[in-house]
Amino acid sequence: MNCTILLLAGGQSSRMGVNKALLKIGEAVNIQRVANVFKKVTENILVVTNSPEEYHILELPFIPDIYIGQGPLGGLHAGMSSSETELQVLSACDMPFVNDQAVNEMLSCYESDFDAIIPEINGRLQPLFAVYHKRCLPLLTECLEKKELKMKLFLEKIRVKVIKETDFSLYHEDPERFRLLFFNMNTMEDYEEAKHIYQTEIVRKEGTP
Repeated sequence: MNCTILLLAGGQSSRMGVNKALLKIGEAVNIQRVANVFKKVTENILVVTNSPEEYHILELPFIPDIYIGQGPLGGLHAGMSSSETELQVLSACDMPFVNDQAVNEMLSCYESDFDAIIPEINGRLQPLFAVYHKRCLPLLTECLEKKELKMKLFLEKIRVKVIKETDFSLYHEDPERFRLLFFNMNTMEDYEEAKHIYQTEIVRKEGTP
């Protein structure tokens, strides 16, 4: 299914203290690992950032915010405004263990009656790893104009299809591997855990260097 990946790289990393997108896991920095996974899904990848000089290693198109400093909604708006496809896969850059199978499965759940496909994992919605239709753009703009910046408020305005863990084949094939998909790094402790996971689980199962 034709789509565009919107890779958000605009967070302040305030709890981390350094730019978490550029922390190394294995031989690649985090955002590069994530981008390489998404390249298996589509060649349409936009990196949403106001600091493109930091991410030159990606060799991907960069999109600046139109509404500066408005968090993930501002990033989704910027990416969606530049995208040429109807469907967008939004992803934060701090999820080092996302995989292409999960993205394709989310896309396969899309139905034309809905504006977004949002996973709900362990009872929590995951709007920063989700699918959005471009028809959301006017309501998204309205939220930004009104300074309604909470993702929850935006989701209440659109038609959302919620998918559960059990809707993913990977959940049934390998529950432990599935759990890692939604691991995100917000602190240095999270980063140390991600490195440990990479060494003990990813390397062991995949033989990745």
